[in-house]
Amino acid sequence: MGAFTLVLFYSFIGSMLVWGSTLYVLINQTDKSILPANYYEQQIPQILGYVDQQKDALLSPSKQNALEHVILTKGMQYQIVNLKGQIVYGWKGQTFVNSPEDVLSKLNRSEKQGGKYINYHPILDSQKNLKGMLVLRYSLSVSSNNPGNGLLVMLILCSLIAPFFFIVLFSFIFARKLGKRLEPSIARIIGGARRIQQNDLNFSVAGAGGSKELIELSDAFEEMRIALEQSLKWEWKLEQERRDMISAIAHDLRTPLTIIQGHVDNLIESGARRPERLEKYLLTIQNSTQRADKMLTELLFMNKIDTPDFVLQYTRADLLAFCERKKDEYALLCREKWIAFDFSYVNRRCDQEQQFLVDTSRLEQVFDNVITNSLRFTPVEGRIEWTVIVEETQITFDMKDTGKGFSALDLRRMFDKFYTGDPSRSLDKGHSGLGLYTAQLLITKHGGHIEAGNRVEGGAQVIITVPCKKA
Repeated sequence: MGAFTLVLFYSFIGSMLVWGSTLYVLINQTDKSILPANYYEQQIPQILGYVDQQKDALLSPSKQNALEHVILTKGMQYQIVNLKGQIVYGWKGQTFVNSPEDVLSKLNRSEKQGGKYINYHPILDSQKNLKGMLVLRYSLSVSSNNPGNGLLVMLILCSLIAPFFFIVLFSFIFARKLGKRLEPSIARIIGGARRIQQNDLNFSVAGAGGSKELIELSDAFEEMRIALEQSLKWEWKLEQERRDMISAIAHDLRTPLTIIQGHVDNLIESGARRPERLEKYLLTIQNSTQRADKMLTELLFMNKIDTPDFVLQYTRADLLAFCERKKDEYALLCREKWIAFDFSYVNRRCDQEQQFLVDTSRLEQVFDNVITNSLRFTPVEGRIEWTVIVEETQITFDMKDTGKGFSALDLRRMFDKFYTGDPSRSLDKGHSGLGLYTAQLLITKHGGHIEAGNRVEGGAQVIITVPCKKA
């Protein structure tokens, strides 16, 4: 709209300049080099005065030269016609009187034919008797009165075509300027579309200028590219997770199934001959079956909680009693492995409230996963510490051990799905790699946060915080 308005404005200015120049020339050159439209009409009274003075002597061809000194034949045609309607002398281009009756009917009249004006004047003798007729043919237009004046023709033509010329000219100029301004942005968007077609999303079209509409278009295109890139990355991640899951399931289930198969074969071959080994084989089969069942249970639960519609079941619980119960369980497990277990509970709330809204079964699952990892990597005569701190807005669960701690790879990937630990450091290959991943999901659904790292004095540390929801 701005370009269109400017085209009209500048075209109007240009046309006014041409029209003004033409008007100036016409005003200043009239009676000089340019004849006005009524120039020949103004000569008629002088011509008719001469005719009346010469009377019927004009019918003689010898008077032709004298008459043509009076009539400006450059822009006016004349004919001397007798009473029979015949041309005695003068312009032969066209006959205007064809009979004596025409002579009588057209006397002292004027008419217009083919854009020219025709004047009929009688020729009388000294006794006022009609002897013939003078026919004058002239024009009332500037162009016709100035046939040899190129400047006038050019000015008139320019005046006529000036508006169209300037509209075309300024449309071309502004179109080129607008095109140069818009072309880079359009080229970036087109190039981006072609790169998307080639599955290349490593580019950006944000900030492309040119116009308000193009900026909005480029921003929308960039948002689409980012959304598409995120969608593809998510699909690639899901595909990789699917492959990892299949690989993990196949790897983790192969070991217990191989053990079961081997012991079943031994029972079939020698169970009857060596009954003392029967109980040992059956216990091994039972343990391997439970191990495979646990892995499948974890996979099913992970698939359940890894969806937006999974919700926690909050209940009113005594946090201290809950932690004391879990402390007794963990202490028993630690004693079996000759590991010391320390527990402390600190309530810093002003009201000393112990009742909170939590999903105790899911928190228990999280703590079991973390403590199990500590038991796996804490050596004999080591120590595991569990500290619970209740504050006004949050509850902190701090778990430490004196094991090897986390490797650099562990710190980057410990919360990834199916990550089973640094192969160079992991001593136990029998877990699915879903423990910390599941713990992180459950704590996030509690509205809390879980983080892990290494202690300065050695060993691993996991800190879990969840918001206080007083019952």
